[in-house]
Amino acid sequence: MTDSEAVKKPFVEVSGRKGLGVKIDDLLDLLTTKATAEVASRNPELAAADCERTSAQIAVGAIRYFMLKFSRGKLIVFDIEEALSFEGETGPYLQYAVVRAGNILRKLEEREGVSEADVLGSLDQMASDEITVQSEEAAHDLWAVVFEASRLDEVVESVVRSLEFSGLAKYAFGLAQTFNAFYHRYPILNEEQADRKRWRAAGVSYVRAQLTRALDLMGIDVPNRM
Repeated sequence: MTDSEAVKKPFVEVSGRKGLGVKIDDLLDLLTTKATAEVASRNPELAAADCERTSAQIAVGAIRYFMLKFSRGKLIVFDIEEALSFEGETGPYLQYAVVRAGNILRKLEEREGVSEADVLGSLDQMASDEITVQSEEAAHDLWAVVFEASRLDEVVESVVRSLEFSGLAKYAFGLAQTFNAFYHRYPILNEEQADRKRWRAAGVSYVRAQLTRALDLMGIDVPNRM
């Protein structure tokens, strides 16, 4: 099979009985090639070296998450398109959630001169009832995403006891989903109330830190941009 045919093929065939196998280096090269095309299309101004580095991180994340999300003993059919998708239960989806959170904090500093450290350092001076001024539902959703992020250590302990590493992968995916739902529903950068904005930004910071930790435990790096 030629390299071009391999790139087009949506899945990788592996069968011990049939003598079909694949070298991880070949699979990684294939995924990196496909990831490079995606990253370049999304970031045409990105330097070639940065594009290559980002694509390699995405490719590794795609493989590791795909292999971890299935429970032990389950038959795995490695689908290249699925593993590299920026949507759904994939490594790139989780990486993108962390990158999105970082972009929010970066833009907040660029626009208002308020760094992530400033946001976290000012919480003690802000009244917690500022969260509930907007609506009970919005306050509930903010605490919900923070609480879910706080469960990481509990999940890790469970994974260590059971040796079922899919539990960590499933948790990380759920946290990313919860964060993305919150991000799409409630404004952060465009929130007019300063205290409310800082509470939400603090939540973003905490989720980013916890999700980054979860990915690190799975051996997945977070690119600077995607």
